[in-house]
Amino acid sequence: MLAFQRILALILAVLMNLGIWAPSSYEIKNVPEKNEGAVRIISFNVRCKDDLYGSVENRSKLIVSAIRQYAPDSFGVQEATEDWIDIFNENLGDEYGCISQMRNGASNSEASAVFYLKSKYELLDSGTIWLSDTPEKFASKFLLSSFPRIATWATLKDKTSGKVYTHINTHFDHVLEFVREKQAKVLCNKIAELAKDGHPVFCTGDFNSNEGAKAYKVMTSVMKDSKYVAITSDSGATFTNYGKTNSGKPPIDFIFVPQGTKVDTYKIIDEKIGGMYLSDHAGLCVDLYI
Repeated sequence: MLAFQRILALILAVLMNLGIWAPSSYEIKNVPEKNEGAVRIISFNVRCKDDLYGSVENRSKLIVSAIRQYAPDSFGVQEATEDWIDIFNENLGDEYGCISQMRNGASNSEASAVFYLKSKYELLDSGTIWLSDTPEKFASKFLLSSFPRIATWATLKDKTSGKVYTHINTHFDHVLEFVREKQAKVLCNKIAELAKDGHPVFCTGDFNSNEGAKAYKVMTSVMKDSKYVAITSDSGATFTNYGKTNSGKPPIDFIFVPQGTKVDTYKIIDEKIGGMYLSDHAGLCVDLYI
């Protein structure tokens, strides 16, 4: 059955790429209800380029629709090329502000951007560090890191309640575990610095690390994995390779929260729209309280 579903998703993606077919509805049926007072945060690796399972142009329609239906307070995206940032700004710019920095000057550069709900939040601060020995130096990286890797943040103040939180978003190296461990230490140092003002810092990202990895252990030495503190929690893979590798696989994408954070819901966004996968990763949605 799973093989048939993957083949069907591939056929639909090819037809959509060719302009022959489009979903009759972009509705997602199982978006969790957000309780009053909760803050909704999303993380999503959007897949930087076109492939057989869908062009960026076509998959972006699905992801934009999903973002609108989930209606997060803020969301972080990984593998966001300039095309992806333009798409989000063109389609969601009336609703969401964008903090974006490309990791280097290459033509295929990527951002780990943070978007926030402009009607609800005032942007107090924002920035980017490079996950290296010189975090403030543009395009710097650890030796043997495949690319420069970054973390981008936005500090947001609720215009009504006055409550403040920081959303920091990242994407770790995909090759070497010891590099990811070093990147995690740099990231945790920045999170500690951002938290000095007393407001919570929530961290989203594709960490390319499972729950037994050294980078995960560094992160969870100072923060909590929202999956394990949520009242209602999903389990399963987040990198699915368009549904090929979801069964029994651990997550590599995470939303980390400070210790003591109350979390209602941890939801893996693994829905298909019109039979099509949104990305090779599933997204994550967490409802929490400041």
